[in-house]
Amino acid sequence: MRIIVNADDLGQSDPVNDAIFQGMQRGTITSATMLSNGSAVEAAAQKLHLFPNCSFGVHLNLTDFAPLCPGSRADLASILDKNGCFNGNSIREVPITGPMVKAIFREWCAQIENLIRLGVEPSHLDGHHHVHTVPRLLPVLAALRRRYKISKVRISRNLYDDSERPGQLLLAKKKVFNLALRTMGFRTTRIFTDLGTYIKLCAECPPRQASVELMTHPGSLPRGEEADLLESDWISRLAYKATLVSYKNL
Repeated sequence: MRIIVNADDLGQSDPVNDAIFQGMQRGTITSATMLSNGSAVEAAAQKLHLFPNCSFGVHLNLTDFAPLCPGSRADLASILDKNGCFNGNSIREVPITGPMVKAIFREWCAQIENLIRLGVEPSHLDGHHHVHTVPRLLPVLAALRRRYKISKVRISRNLYDDSERPGQLLLAKKKVFNLALRTMGFRTTRIFTDLGTYIKLCAECPPRQASVELMTHPGSLPRGEEADLLESDWISRLAYKATLVSYKNL
């Protein structure tokens, strides 16, 4: 069993950066995805060399902070607020037109290129608030893969506790989406969930699939159960042998 522990939101703020890097120092976090337009992304990029065994990907963003590509703002107007920043989950509430798809491609290119400019070698892609799993944006992911040779991506979540399990139709759509990613040539883990759910469901019996990504959000407020898990030797609670790896090992 190979487990990637990925911290989302690196570059969002100094407290988030500090919490993620502390987890990497402890060895409980093996990977992170970076908010290229986050307010603390440059500070984060300066410390990546301290963690050569960790992977650093792109946290593709359409929900927070200001876009990096000014020329696309007109076509993104329906998902921006009055200050010109991304307006939360508006991307899931508006029609996604052809011009908007092209603008999102330009914006995500700008986000990737900004990280490359900062010295990052992106290992994989995922989305802030999972925006990369919006089906209409699959062609954008394919185009990014071709342009930047980034061949690894996070799948849509497919392991749930009974209390939050989606309906059968949505689970079927997720399965099709994940298959589409692999058909397009992306390499993926076979399971994606959060750390707490994995411990709850899989501590005693491993899942059938041998590769897992666990999502974490170090530094988030209020502090919750996840922070305690990340500071514990949670892997020793597993009743089977598991190895923590990064996206470099996928």
